[in-house]
Amino acid sequence: ADLDRQAAETGRENPIVRKALGRVYLGKKQYAEAIAQLRVAVEVQPNDRETHEALIACYDAVEDAEDARGQMLRLLALNPRDIELYRQLGRRFEKAEMPEQAERAFTSIVEALPEEAESHTLLAEVRQQQDRWVEAVPHWRRAAELRSLEPQGLLGLAGALVHLQRWDDAAEALRKLDAHAWPARFKDVGPKTRTLWQQVEAGRGKPDMP
Repeated sequence: ADLDRQAAETGRENPIVRKALGRVYLGKKQYAEAIAQLRVAVEVQPNDRETHEALIACYDAVEDAEDARGQMLRLLALNPRDIELYRQLGRRFEKAEMPEQAERAFTSIVEALPEEAESHTLLAEVRQQQDRWVEAVPHWRRAAELRSLEPQGLLGLAGALVHLQRWDDAAEALRKLDAHAWPARFKDVGPKTRTLWQQVEAGRGKPDMP
């Protein structure tokens, strides 16, 4: 109340105090009060990511999915290269049964960082979770090209091809993995590659493992 009076008298807001109040209310599960304070804070200090995230948490707590999505869109406007936010937004649109908006959010993952392995890896994982494995393959392939000194792209590619029972293509990816002397920090490459070779062998019905 004192803060409201000061703001009315001076015409100036204190976003730091508003944010602190909002977080206290959020911790006490007094969501309406928290939302009121955090809305003021984010209007005055729109570049504060923590305030956006706290406000989204409040909207989620009161099951206000529309305002939560809207707040996430505002956060994305401030962080247009944050690919994880696009994934989260896409999941929210899926939950709301808004497939066109969900698809737009997911494709934005790669559009935000078209020449980064991370974005292609994330979209490949999204496609697999959607049971759209064929569409995951080119993104795994591109991730492997963009980050050729690390095995994750080839491992993802081989795994997707095994799932699709494209044994020859999977074997080609596995041979590339076996031909590379990976640094010691990638100690899980060997076991994962052997497991995938075993799946290829079982699928083909003949030995192919080096």
